[in-house]
Amino acid sequence: MLEINELNLNVTELDDADLEAVSGGKSRYIMGDNGKSNVRTGPGLGYKSIGVLHKGDEAKYLGKTATDDRGVVWYKIRYKGRDAWVSSRYTCKVSY
Repeated sequence: MLEINELNLNVTELDDADLEAVSGGKSRYIMGDNGKSNVRTGPGLGYKSIGVLHKGDEAKYLGKTATDDRGVVWYKIRYKGRDAWVSSRYTCKVSY
């Protein structure tokens, strides 16, 4: 398994004010907006899949993003009691 540091990723942690500025509101959740979105142990395709967010499923957004070597943004989420990552290509931020 690859460690995050080995992948040369750009990881950014955002506080609530930054989240509001970037998203136009308080994004607290990530929602699956495709048929199924693989949830992974790290931000990239090289990490193990530990589950799936189906269309309409939600997970708590932990306020961190990472960009993989393809330029895809990944969101850090809480999934079934553990920290995980999901691609922005198949999900969207949701505010309530």
